[in-house]
Amino acid sequence: MNPLKIIKYGKYFSESRFVAFATRYGKKLAFVQRAVVLFLCLRDQDTPKYVKAVIAGALGYLVLPIDIVPDTIAALGWVDDVAVLGIAFKIANRYIKTSHEEEAKKLFPFGH
Repeated sequence: MNPLKIIKYGKYFSESRFVAFATRYGKKLAFVQRAVVLFLCLRDQDTPKYVKAVIAGALGYLVLPIDIVPDTIAALGWVDDVAVLGIAFKIANRYIKTSHEEEAKKLFPFGH
């Protein structure tokens, strides 16, 4: 999926929806900690707007209950979500700070 297509999912992102998602799945899914890193990067004032748009789109896709591959399909249902997060990470990598990583580990020690 290309980054411009990811941005359109930003309309589904909200801080409260993401926190609810992270709380619900934080101990069940290892990639939630990585999503929290992106969330913290999104909230950082030093992150450029275009990077924030991609992150919001990726997190919006993550919290959206209807995906390309439904999340209810065991294991396979999360593959598309992880792929979208991977693309967002590639774009945001230069703006992810050590403090984002450390805070995510404190909030969600499970995962990597």
